[in-house]
Amino acid sequence: MNVISRGIKNALRSPLRSGAIVLMLAISIGLILSMLVARGSVNSKIDEVKSTAGTSITITPAGVNGFAGGGDALTSTQLATITSTAHITGTSASLNDQLSSTDTSLTASLELGNFGARQMRFEGSSTPSSANSSPSDTTITRRAPTPRTTVTGTTNPNSVSTNGSDLTLTSGETIDGTSSELVALVGSDLATKNSLVVGSTFTAYTKTITVKGIFSTGNKFQDSGIIMPLATVQTLTDQSGSVNSIVAKVDSSDNVSSTVAALKTALSDKADIVSQAEQAAASVSSLESIASLALGGVIGATIAGAVIVLLAMIMVVRERRREIGVIKAIGGTNRKVVGQFVTEALTLTVIGSIIGLALGVAVSGPMTTSLVSSSTSSTTSTSGRPAGGPGEMMRGGFNQISKNLTSVTSTLTPTIFASAIGITLLIAVIGAAVPAWFISKISPAEVLRTE
Repeated sequence: MNVISRGIKNALRSPLRSGAIVLMLAISIGLILSMLVARGSVNSKIDEVKSTAGTSITITPAGVNGFAGGGDALTSTQLATITSTAHITGTSASLNDQLSSTDTSLTASLELGNFGARQMRFEGSSTPSSANSSPSDTTITRRAPTPRTTVTGTTNPNSVSTNGSDLTLTSGETIDGTSSELVALVGSDLATKNSLVVGSTFTAYTKTITVKGIFSTGNKFQDSGIIMPLATVQTLTDQSGSVNSIVAKVDSSDNVSSTVAALKTALSDKADIVSQAEQAAASVSSLESIASLALGGVIGATIAGAVIVLLAMIMVVRERRREIGVIKAIGGTNRKVVGQFVTEALTLTVIGSIIGLALGVAVSGPMTTSLVSSSTSSTTSTSGRPAGGPGEMMRGGFNQISKNLTSVTSTLTPTIFASAIGITLLIAVIGAAVPAWFISKISPAEVLRTE
């Protein structure tokens, strides 16, 4: 009987002990594989999050917040500066205006209510009370506040979406934001109020506008508005080259902070710049903590598996000292004896590995989901709501980050599987190395004399 066959047979000579060793090894190896899968899946998600979530920078004219505040609109020159800034992969520009009853044939669908009426209570003009009055003597003439319809000119109609995804069209088709056509997408509430359908027309700024589609965002304010191509609104409102909001996309969340700093230098005090850098950093930090935890689990399980094999083989060597001495006495070399016990250790490891790898495949999905859920639930509960700000960032960016955090899918790749097998072999080598050293030190004469 050769060394290999004898080692395999010896590994199974005590079923109870072998079964216990195999079971402990299987649990360790299953944990190793599931943690490797979790770490690989989370690292893939980290790369995805860095390239998608938290990469928006919103630039608005300094001092402007919606239709409030002062400041001058941004220009096409400033837009070109933003577009050419390093790490920016694309921009979406928009210009907002409000249509009163004298500007359009549409009836506004959004009622002012108490809050809206109060915001517009200063609408009107101040004029001298008489021709002989001094400039300081004025009479305030106020008109009753009336609801208005918001029109958004944009190069990207999807930027109006409130949840970070594409704009939802209930009918018709989208428009080309880079064109100058007299076309529009109409919010579902406004369309219902004015009985508009795809192909209907209305007037705005004395021009006839054709309805190309009806959209719904789930946001009542947005669904009471109109979306047109940016150039169309600029022309109709005599604001050629003007924009009041630019959303810039950065190639990675790692570069957001440096890009914001570069933009602040380039635009000086002419623009207000906000980003999702803190939310993106929080999301990546949460995922990175999971990856670190998984790596710690791999290391811990590897050490545990090696210790199991090591202690088992030391126990076996101590029990079979006489057998080792006899084999050496009748001519067995250290290499053959060590080979027999290494084969025994490998046999136990291989059996444990087969069971453990199957166990790891079964539990890797639930393990990954559990790690992600427990970590992201604590992160989202403490991160709170993002600070207020304009544009796409505040309309859906934070929701998109939260969605990215919880959408990690476990994937067992050939590389991960090969790594698990490699670690398994490492366990066998470590577990057999020390016993092999003990075996080489056993003297046949000493063993036979004492036994």
